[in-house]
Amino acid sequence: MKIKTIAISAIAALVLIVLIFNIGTISTGNVGVATLFRVVDPKPVNPGLYVAGLRRIREFTAKEVSFQMVDLKPKSRDNLTMADLDIDIYFKTNPAAIPKLYSKYQGDIIRHSDIVEKGTSDLVVGYSRVLRAAREASYAAVSTMDATTMHTKRTELAEDIQKRLQKELDVSDPDSFIITSVNIRNLTTDPAIEKAIRAKAEADQLIERKRKEVEIAKAEAEKRIVEAQSIAEANRIIGESLSGGVKEIRLAEIQRDTMIAISSKQGNVMMIPSGTTPLLGIGNAK
Repeated sequence: MKIKTIAISAIAALVLIVLIFNIGTISTGNVGVATLFRVVDPKPVNPGLYVAGLRRIREFTAKEVSFQMVDLKPKSRDNLTMADLDIDIYFKTNPAAIPKLYSKYQGDIIRHSDIVEKGTSDLVVGYSRVLRAAREASYAAVSTMDATTMHTKRTELAEDIQKRLQKELDVSDPDSFIITSVNIRNLTTDPAIEKAIRAKAEADQLIERKRKEVEIAKAEAEKRIVEAQSIAEANRIIGESLSGGVKEIRLAEIQRDTMIAISSKQGNVMMIPSGTTPLLGIGNAK
């Protein structure tokens, strides 16, 4: 009985100590913001065990947070409105800057689970500020590109949005927010523009095919010219290599073949007197 009484007393004393000193823990990757009578301590409470005492400790995440911007309809450089633009933004908050941001954006605090599906109950400070700046950066970046070619420049667009967003946040809240990544998840132009883009792509493919056909035809023509030149050169060399007697023999063979061909027809008569040029009599053609 005495041991039981001592155990109960010990537990009661421990509970009393916790209530008096307000002991708690901060998870890894988070920091705490301490306030005492509404005065914010500029130094964050680091991860681990803490003793709050009379202070109030609120836990904020310093991990990477992502959010989506959907159904944006910015205008391109050629003054055409995008049908749909969906963007993913990834950012982190500098742990050392969180108490200062808490003082500045006390009305801009949201739970991590309200931004990220299956998120934690940890708090995120300045989310609306980042969201607003991200929208402005997205509209500004789109306005520098043509709608007809924007779909081919997703990476360049994402990089431009990230650069503009980081610059804007560095001006309003130096060393506070780090934009880690921007992803263009969906980019859809006006249906009429989509049709024009497809028509242009088809035209470009047709032009490319015709260009290749011309190159092939040109190559074939050049090949035939080279072959003809080679044959002509070979004939020239052969002709120059023949002696005068050989030429006369060849000429006589040609004349003989011609006479035989003509005299073989009915009504034609060929006479070859000795030592003279052959005589050919051609009958009436029927």
